[in-house]
Amino acid sequence: MSEPDPPQRTQTRSSLATKVIFVVFCSTFLTALIVSWISVQSTYGFLSRKLDQTYPVLLANTQERLVAWLGEGKDDLERLARDPELRRRSGSHGDEVPRLLAERVAGSRFFEALLVANDSGEVLHRAGPAPLPRDTDWARSAASERLWAVGTVGHDRLVASVPLDAAGVTLHGIFRRSAIRAVLDVGGLGPSGNLCLLDGSGRLLGALCSRPSRSAGAGLPLPVGELTTGQARIYRSGRSERVVGAAHPAGLLGWHLLLEEPFSEAFEPVLQMVVRVVVIDVCILLAFSFLAYKITRAMVRPIEALSDGARRISQGELDFELPRTTRRDEIGLLTDTFNRMTRTLFANQREIQQANVKLKAQNDELQRANEVLEQLSITDGLTKLHNHRFFQDHLTREIKRVSRTQEPLSILVIDIDDFKRLNDRQGHKAGDELLIGLARILNESSRENDFVARYGGEEFVVLAPVTEMDGAVALAEKIRISVEEASFILGDSKRLTKVTVSIGVAAYKGNRRAFFQAADQALYRAKAAGKNCVVAAED
Repeated sequence: MSEPDPPQRTQTRSSLATKVIFVVFCSTFLTALIVSWISVQSTYGFLSRKLDQTYPVLLANTQERLVAWLGEGKDDLERLARDPELRRRSGSHGDEVPRLLAERVAGSRFFEALLVANDSGEVLHRAGPAPLPRDTDWARSAASERLWAVGTVGHDRLVASVPLDAAGVTLHGIFRRSAIRAVLDVGGLGPSGNLCLLDGSGRLLGALCSRPSRSAGAGLPLPVGELTTGQARIYRSGRSERVVGAAHPAGLLGWHLLLEEPFSEAFEPVLQMVVRVVVIDVCILLAFSFLAYKITRAMVRPIEALSDGARRISQGELDFELPRTTRRDEIGLLTDTFNRMTRTLFANQREIQQANVKLKAQNDELQRANEVLEQLSITDGLTKLHNHRFFQDHLTREIKRVSRTQEPLSILVIDIDDFKRLNDRQGHKAGDELLIGLARILNESSRENDFVARYGGEEFVVLAPVTEMDGAVALAEKIRISVEEASFILGDSKRLTKVTVSIGVAAYKGNRRAFFQAADQALYRAKAAGKNCVVAAED
């Protein structure tokens, strides 16, 4: 007969198993609460920081687009103001000027109305459906100042003004609100996000918003200064809706750009995280409580041995093993598994260490190769100067910088005189040696902040930042004299050879293509003037 099963011990509140389960339950519950709180706070903080980073970028990009677009509109209005027929007939009555204005309005992507007014504010001619304000102070002010201006004309509109003649007649263009909304409609916002203009007093211009329907009747409850701190603020809008917003100077008339999103959209991941965390916490709590109950029934006595083994493994003693046991139950299996795990970890650790050493060597070699390739991609192989492609990239960066800082920028285009004849007479080797020598002279003659590159063939360029035309001409003359005074030993002849260069100089005036073309044309004039000279571009 088989022996009867031993009597089952009833777990009481004072038993070790019950105490362990209670401790595990409380620890798990407390840990879950702390982790949940940290997770929610971390997610909230991450989203807040993300909004603090995203909103200023969106506002700054929109401000640049808006200012650029308005600048294009002003340029378009200025071109119209230079029309001889409009200037000649601007102060007269008749149908010619309204017809001309109507044609320009119909084909303009900037203006929904054009009008001509005198210095007293009287509208002489107009075209377009835009309503006019009741008073004419804006027209009289624009006519008296004789300056380009952008301002309100009432009913949330923008206007550009330019004088037509010396008699006080001024041309005004009322910008299309739909076009302004298109400029303000940027990506990166939620479906209910909105971007609006605030006037100089902080009043929300609801008609000049990317989504005007959401802004109708709304006001700004916070001073605009509190929204231009570079951080997203949480407040209640004029509709008592909780929103997240930020503001940024619009770059004109003391106005600001206001960006708003409903709080529920901006922080939707936090709300979803709260629900998920609660569900996960409940599951973890139940799972750990049940697991603690099962484990404590089978692992009360060997727990200290396993705990000591785990502690030593955590300290890095991967060659440690628990004493072997003859038990064939779960504890025995756990002990054998633990020992196999330590042996596997020890072997894996050694393999990982060896693999890390090999991987580090490969990474170092790859990094060196990448550095060489990167240098080769931006360097001319013969002269070791920057190549044409890198010059174009650098020119783009410089133009963006000077457009922002309004600093002067000049360029020198340098060409070797009679290089083809020298190349034909002494060979390509001599020509290559001359190019190398000239590159050395350019590096020595240029200043530390000048950018020197080989543009192609026997042509070189020097980009001189923070340099007016006079300084650039002086630098070019210095380079020309240095080349003229130098002597080159070229090819196998071992004879001293003299060469000269012609240099064209130009200053940046807002147009990249015209910038280089002006210097190139100046170079051609230098060639035509007898070579070995410096010619500055004409204004």
